[in-house]
Amino acid sequence: MLLVLFARTRVAVDSRRGLTVSVARLPIRRISLDRIVAVRSGYARLADLGGFGYRVMPGRQALSLRAGDALWLELTSGREFVVTVDDAETAARLLTELSERR
Repeated sequence: MLLVLFARTRVAVDSRRGLTVSVARLPIRRISLDRIVAVRSGYARLADLGGFGYRVMPGRQALSLRAGDALWLELTSGREFVVTVDDAETAARLLTELSERR
């Protein structure tokens, strides 16, 4: 898990794959558009996400490398996925638009 703290993390959004989170160019999480119920951007405290790194908690999974701007996804499973990312508002808007087009 130390790799997550020092590697480059990339969050990509597209109509074919939905959301892809990669660490050191390796995809570690993909969430297709049909699994996303709701999307929002908002502030995330490290306490909300269980600390640094990839976290699994009851009802939520998160990739958190800092406190701050985050993308919050509500999934069809009833769980949440949260990733801290610069300009989460743009990512949320794009995911919402792509989901509405389906």
